[in-house]
Amino acid sequence: MQYHSQASVRKRLDYYYRAVNAVILNRQNPTTGLIPASVAVTTHGDYRDAWVRDNVYSIMAVFGLALAYRRVDDDEGRAYELEHAVVKLMRGLLFCMMRQAPKIEQFKKTQGLNDCLHAKYNTATGDTVVGDSEWGHLQIDATSIFLLALAQMTASGMLIIYTTDEVDFIQNLVFYIERAYRTPDYGIWERGNKINHGEPELNSSSIGMAVAALQSINGINLFGSKGGPSSVIHVLPDEITRNYTTLHSALPRESNSKEIDAALLSVIGFPAFAVGDAKLVERTRNEIVEKLGGKYGCKRFLRDGHQTVLENNTRLHYDAHELKIFEDIECEWPLFFTYFILDGLFSENELQVEEYRAKLEPLIIDSATLLDFGQFISDTMSESDDGRGLKTPTSPGFATPASTSEGKLPEHIPLIPELYYVPHHLVEAEKNNNHSQARIANDNLPLVWANSLHTLGNLIYENLLSVAEIDPLGRRFNARKTQSNDTVVQVVLLAEDTNLQSMLNMYGLETQTMDQVHPITVSHPQGLKEVYSALGRNAKLGLSGRPKRPVGSLGTCRLYRVQGHLYAFTPHFMDNEEFYLTSDNDYLISIFEQELAFVRQYWAYPGRPTMVVLLTHAMLGGMAKSRSFPSQTEAEAQRLTTWRKASLGAGPQKDNKRNLLNFFMTLRSGVVNNVRVRLGRLSEMVNTSYIESLDFLVTKKDINWLEILRGAADRRKGRLARKLGLNEKQTQATTPGGSGSKTPGHHRWSMRRQNSVSGSRYSFASLVTPAVNNDLEGGESYFAGSAHSQAASESTSGPMSPRAFSSLSDKFSDPFSSQRRPKKDHTKGFKLKNHEEPRLTGRKGVGGASGILTPDLTSLEISEPTTEMTLERAFPLGEEDDSDEGSPDGNMENLGLTLGDPSSMEAAQTMLSLSVNLYDQVDLLQYLLSCQDADYVVPNLDATVGTLLEEVYFKSLQLKLWSIVRQAAGLLDKVVNSLTINITDLVIRQKQVTIGSGPDEHFITSPLGPDVLSQMIYDGNFDDVREGPVVQEVLIYLGSFIRADPEMFEGIMRLRTHFLIIALREEISRLNSCDETDAVEHLMQLSPFELKSLLGTVLSGPTLSANATNTLLRNQSSGRLSPTMSGRRYLNTTSAGEGGEGNVSMNIASSGPMLGAVPIPNMGKSSTLVTIKVQSGGYHSGSFSKILINESTISVSSRGINMVVIDPVQGVLIETVSFDTHISEDESDDLARLVDWLQPGMIVICSAKDDCSEHLTPTARLALKQLGSKHIDDLKYRDSWCLVGEKGIESGTALEARKTYMDGPTAILEKTFDLNQYKAKADDPGVFPSQSAIAAFVPNTSGRWLRRRKNDGSLNRVPDKFYPRVWRILSRSAGFRIGSHHLPRDPIISEKTAEEFNFALAVENFLGVIPDPAERQIAVETLMVIAKIEDRNPGMEVQPEVIDLPMIMREAMNKFWTKWVVNGPGGRGQGIPPGAPPGSSSSAAATLVEGSRMNLGLGEVGFDQHERLARRMFYDLPQEGKEGTFAYLARASLKLLPYSIDLE
Repeated sequence: MQYHSQASVRKRLDYYYRAVNAVILNRQNPTTGLIPASVAVTTHGDYRDAWVRDNVYSIMAVFGLALAYRRVDDDEGRAYELEHAVVKLMRGLLFCMMRQAPKIEQFKKTQGLNDCLHAKYNTATGDTVVGDSEWGHLQIDATSIFLLALAQMTASGMLIIYTTDEVDFIQNLVFYIERAYRTPDYGIWERGNKINHGEPELNSSSIGMAVAALQSINGINLFGSKGGPSSVIHVLPDEITRNYTTLHSALPRESNSKEIDAALLSVIGFPAFAVGDAKLVERTRNEIVEKLGGKYGCKRFLRDGHQTVLENNTRLHYDAHELKIFEDIECEWPLFFTYFILDGLFSENELQVEEYRAKLEPLIIDSATLLDFGQFISDTMSESDDGRGLKTPTSPGFATPASTSEGKLPEHIPLIPELYYVPHHLVEAEKNNNHSQARIANDNLPLVWANSLHTLGNLIYENLLSVAEIDPLGRRFNARKTQSNDTVVQVVLLAEDTNLQSMLNMYGLETQTMDQVHPITVSHPQGLKEVYSALGRNAKLGLSGRPKRPVGSLGTCRLYRVQGHLYAFTPHFMDNEEFYLTSDNDYLISIFEQELAFVRQYWAYPGRPTMVVLLTHAMLGGMAKSRSFPSQTEAEAQRLTTWRKASLGAGPQKDNKRNLLNFFMTLRSGVVNNVRVRLGRLSEMVNTSYIESLDFLVTKKDINWLEILRGAADRRKGRLARKLGLNEKQTQATTPGGSGSKTPGHHRWSMRRQNSVSGSRYSFASLVTPAVNNDLEGGESYFAGSAHSQAASESTSGPMSPRAFSSLSDKFSDPFSSQRRPKKDHTKGFKLKNHEEPRLTGRKGVGGASGILTPDLTSLEISEPTTEMTLERAFPLGEEDDSDEGSPDGNMENLGLTLGDPSSMEAAQTMLSLSVNLYDQVDLLQYLLSCQDADYVVPNLDATVGTLLEEVYFKSLQLKLWSIVRQAAGLLDKVVNSLTINITDLVIRQKQVTIGSGPDEHFITSPLGPDVLSQMIYDGNFDDVREGPVVQEVLIYLGSFIRADPEMFEGIMRLRTHFLIIALREEISRLNSCDETDAVEHLMQLSPFELKSLLGTVLSGPTLSANATNTLLRNQSSGRLSPTMSGRRYLNTTSAGEGGEGNVSMNIASSGPMLGAVPIPNMGKSSTLVTIKVQSGGYHSGSFSKILINESTISVSSRGINMVVIDPVQGVLIETVSFDTHISEDESDDLARLVDWLQPGMIVICSAKDDCSEHLTPTARLALKQLGSKHIDDLKYRDSWCLVGEKGIESGTALEARKTYMDGPTAILEKTFDLNQYKAKADDPGVFPSQSAIAAFVPNTSGRWLRRRKNDGSLNRVPDKFYPRVWRILSRSAGFRIGSHHLPRDPIISEKTAEEFNFALAVENFLGVIPDPAERQIAVETLMVIAKIEDRNPGMEVQPEVIDLPMIMREAMNKFWTKWVVNGPGGRGQGIPPGAPPGSSSSAAATLVEGSRMNLGLGEVGFDQHERLARRMFYDLPQEGKEGTFAYLARASLKLLPYSIDLE
């Protein structure tokens, strides 16, 4: 509607002025400025108090009208009057909250329900009206809407805040709401859980309003254009982002008990506009309309009993079983139609505006129809003491004329009721036919909140006000983004000192030192945390300012200016205080990439983010000695595969450092994992960076900010000390409870570590201190400063002396953690002997064999108290024991150690002082810790057990001995600092987390503090002390994954850490064909990055059934080597057919460019034949290498020997790799190690290109003979040569071709293999049915689906729409049964709706009783099959009886076994059953079957005798298809379930 004349505009404004006065301002208290929510006192409550939320919404119409009056020539001062009515109310609310300033201070620390601001106040006095625990006061959305309105009003030109004290208070309100993403509250409806039992929930409507408030108030100067830096409100960007991402992950769900809520209209539209995803906005709006929409408005949420005629008014809460009676008769609120109208106006959706205006029109009550509304307009606030003497207009009916007995003309003002309800006599009719019955308005008329929004909508609709005026901050544009954020991240690399800078410059990596970036100061992020703690600090109000929480990556990517001086801060994630994880450079790289992507995605500021990275000797020192491959191209370097990293001559530390260097080199390309980056000098980045002002610090007299910022830069000198020191702060993690004492009655046992030392592939002469590792010779380090100079003068060339170590530790004490400085004995030198590798051979007089011989405790085992184990004394082979120094008793050969038994304390202490092996040292310390506490002083070493454990932790960390690191961390009860953040990231995305197992399993559904988490982890009585740290790692990696790729967790609701670790163990066991004990040891030896990669594989879900192995590794674009098990390679010691599932003989991370093993190309479902073709051409013969498998070309063709390895048992390609034996003997050594690693029977194809003989060593030639080669010794320079062989066959039996360098390429070799023969050989033919024998005839996926089901079961993954389908089945049956466990229909169905999160949790708890993860997934499939039967046959329904899931599953397995085994080739059947795979009638298979019948009676192939094997085979079936699990489960369900059929 458009008004053209000034008179008509003025006329309409005057009308709205009278309406606003009548409905809103007449209610405003003249003293406090507050407005009651309503004037009604009904059976449902007293509405005369002033709710914070209602007051803000009520005044919005006044605010809008004031802005509209600014447009016209207002000679009556109405614009001024209305503006100050708004200011009066906002300041009234401010004063009410400021009187509760102590609560804000307490809430920042506790987030307690009784420590929050009150949600309503007395209208006349501003006092609180109910006690702290008598009402659901914690309503984050109420405080947030106040801050949002304050920001918008201030931006429009209104001045509401007058003093700096008020500014500080507003700043603390920001701190109050900034953790909304992890603070369960009572929400907009003040009830929390919909049952209203007083249980708060994480509510999306509260988080969304907090997002809007934080985004809006950030940067607002509350004093307007006349304000200075001290009146600006600051919000850290990472706090906004956490709330923002939480909101987007939760929508359209409102909370655990409310699957959808109409209150979300205020979040996706006016006033918050908090959602930046237009599709998510549309989805949420549509779901509200679909599930909550009605003729009279929208329901608040499903099964809302509030003010329905069936509600019991004598109590506030509901019983669980009664919620069902409110279904379909929930009250409908016209209020929500006003939101739809405003949303349409702001989004310019005219159709939506007209639709909801038309729907709202018949619901509006004309004030002229009320009996006493004329007097209501003329009356003012009562002068009664409590200010509640207000009259409620009565409404006998829509058509009753108003009284005009006093001569007053009725004023036609539209009034909107609070809600419409179904009268009692129409309840049943409404339930039978929803939306069919007339509803009646309740007595609360008008709902001022609704009337205010309606008036505001009319002002905009009639063009009396524009959306830009009411939204000066432009929040309406949030959901209109059409392009994803593609910010360029600026990266500045700083070198620790000039030595490191020179070394990096040799590699072409340009860096700067601290001195070279002057005058910009680069500081530690701790300094930023410290200065921000002064923000909002106010002694008069008792407010301490921002809690000292770390500043995230978005915050440290900004530059900061204070009084003209610029400061930059390094990112917190690279700080060395993050547990032991950041000591793994590969893990650090993965985190770096994630942070780059995170910053790119969520950067919302002008200018570019600038990430300042400090490179240290600890990260990159010693690179000059690393082996290089100058001849390799980048593409060839990317083909270096996982297993090779374990066998390279350079140690894993150097590979680890080279990987980090290669990653930083890739930054020069400008793109890292699709993130655009710009590498350059800091001075070049300033003009394009975003610079934040910290000038508010100038007015903070109680903080020495200049010293803090400069001290934070100097603090970097202490970073090295934190690595060297042995106290809790210096060892990168928090060790709760001081030294973490243990008693014999409370300790955790270390699992037996087999071959833990002999399996190592390291070759360290002795432990060198970080000063040597860091190559700090010849130059001043910025970090070390004068301390390093002093230490260097005290140390000799070579390893740093204990004295120098002590000096460094003292000099580098942390200025910000003086209260946690190490004890005196902690800063002394190392007490234990340095770590040495076991000497397998030795002779006197030979260098390296001199010195005191100490016991080599490779067989050290520590037992639980009930079992004694033996500690054997073993000397290096070939050496003699010339003294008794090796043991406490010269004649002692065996030492029995039992945890908790102090009888061997003296001997163990002597052993500890002599041991040169860290594995033995940590086990001996664990024994001592079990007998004494951590403060016990070991006399031989003059140090406490706790100190020695810290020393072992530090040393093992330097040597990357991850199993020892984890064991020491577990014994010290170390807790990673970011654990709380990562668990919060999981639970706020509706993921339930568990720690522990069995009766000690702890369920986490809301954010917890670090102390509680530490207690959960270390009171879990784990069988293995290392499980505590591994649990923390798993939780950190899960948090990292869910932030980076939430879709990875699709279908997963519960994350059980114990079962995840079991899944990791199973994956290792399967890949290495080893037992559980060895798999656990392999798991513990993994580096943090390798463990994270393996967990990513397990999480990859459906892809696990697509490939035989699909180990998730980093892509090779960064030029890094794919890491393996901390530089260790584990050989499979089991014979064919033993140990692992499917006999997979493959490394845990065997991956080249194909990212893991892949199926053999062009293999049909029933095909078992593999055809191989290979040809070679030397340098003069075309210089090529061709390898074809089933006519598919394998892309491996580099100079040297190209090799492809096939595992015939699994039917997969496990390796494609090139060895440039022309350029390097190291390549020959790698080739030999690969052949040595292969299992007998594996098929190997080799083809030479260019030349392969120049540096082909005798060892490599001997290895190739193991593949059946005859001509390898005759191979000359640039000859052509190829081979098709097998591991373990005799030399000369392989298919081989060779031609001299001038005779042209070789002939094309071709050979066909039948994989069934290999599978048959893999099992013992004397036992039937065996897995491979059955696999020859029975449909199977070679373990792929079994693997997927195990992993999905461990992850509790379910299909899409699983829980609503289960709800539908449960609603029609009497319940589900699994053994003795029962999930009843009632009260589950009566209380919970189909898509309610709490219902999903109930189902998960029920399915959780199944211990086998694969069996759990079959149970999930069973429920899906039952749902599909009902979907496809609408006339069929399960009768109300209990559904026994195991009975259905067992019947399906029985049918499968009977068809394929009992009635198949191995049982009573004759010949091959229909549908058997081609080739199954081969002679080998027939012979096997015939032999089976001779050895076993027919009765012994029954299902009961072989149920375990039948289950295993059934679990490996695919889901779909005629022979899939769905088919068998459907047949079993139709047979066993009592279906009723409705033929109509």
